[in-house]
Amino acid sequence: MWKIAWRNLWRNRTRTVIIASAIAFSYGLMLISMGVSADSYARMEEKAREATGGSVLVHGAGWWEGQGSDVVVADPEPVMTRAEAMPEVEAVMPRVIINGLLSSARGNEAVRLSGVVLEREQALADLREDLVAGEFFSEELDSPVVISEGLAQRLSVEVGDKVVLTASRVDGEVTRALFYVSGLLTSGMAGEADLQAYAPLKLAQEAVGMGDALTQVGVLVSAVEAQNEVIAALQKVEGAQALEVLSWQQAVPEMSGLLEFDAAVNGIYFVVIFLIVLFAIANTFLMAVMERVREYGLLSALGVGPGQVGRLVIWEAFYLALVGMLAGLVLGLTGHLTIASVGIDMAAMGAGDMEMAGIAMNDLVVRSHLEPGRWLLASAMVLAVVMISAVYPAVRAMRLAPSQAMRFYE
Repeated sequence: MWKIAWRNLWRNRTRTVIIASAIAFSYGLMLISMGVSADSYARMEEKAREATGGSVLVHGAGWWEGQGSDVVVADPEPVMTRAEAMPEVEAVMPRVIINGLLSSARGNEAVRLSGVVLEREQALADLREDLVAGEFFSEELDSPVVISEGLAQRLSVEVGDKVVLTASRVDGEVTRALFYVSGLLTSGMAGEADLQAYAPLKLAQEAVGMGDALTQVGVLVSAVEAQNEVIAALQKVEGAQALEVLSWQQAVPEMSGLLEFDAAVNGIYFVVIFLIVLFAIANTFLMAVMERVREYGLLSALGVGPGQVGRLVIWEAFYLALVGMLAGLVLGLTGHLTIASVGIDMAAMGAGDMEMAGIAMNDLVVRSHLEPGRWLLASAMVLAVVMISAVYPAVRAMRLAPSQAMRFYE
């Protein structure tokens, strides 16, 4: 039967090409869509980690809600030591985050100043890539600070000018600290990103009398699956009862929810595609069976049983699936390699100023990411769909009475 099925496949090349093309395009486009969606999720998660400060965040208990200067990690050494000792951890980033007022001779503006160790931050994001003037933490200035272009314009300051930070100390007292503008960052989207400023960690600690305490310890984890393990380990360090340890998903649940919703929508999209392919191929197979009623009647008259006739149709469906999926795999791999090397510039498509859950998705170039496990699962599902679509036509072919089938075209 399998030899006859292969020969039958090419007796009507037009029908074979039409069905195989439907399978190929559906399969190929699905593989391309899976590759693009996998990479876009990874890019969005990367942007979310950058915006929040890491895969895992450690603060004083209750800081994330109010973000007050009086809530600190008083003894960050045990947390940092424990995190750095874990093989899943790629980087540990100590920070001081100050919400205050930045002043110049021209006016005052709200600011969110982050005291950072620049070398440690590079593991998460190279802040210098957004620099448009000056340099990060110039050694020629006593107290350097880097601010956004928008903030500089509103304060009417340039590189080298003085600005004064007004903020609350850890003890609640208001303090002022003098800084010199060392560099300017691209503002990005309007909002919190335009209020951002950076200063060396030690200077930020001195500005608000924090000593060696920190506001936040950002932890970059190599894999999402390891986040819970890292969180559990950090919750057991000495003094953990005074700390809150959050994953980035807990810190920005809106973003996590959007990604889950988008994944669910993609799942529905794939189901719809499967159903379309299922009914289209089933309909085509059924038409092919009805066109060949006399042929099946002749086979039955020659002693071919109903089971063998049904297997003949199934074998034809199997060969069609292999031919279509082979062409679809070539199409999918070609699309994957092209998009992976060239990329899809979301800014060029009008999404340059896109914001999701308060997180800027600027400069987002989506590529394609190959996940062999998902591709194998999708391939198995497409093959199953094609084979299921051939079941009803096979049953119809099995039920044809030889005497009636032989007279079908008479």
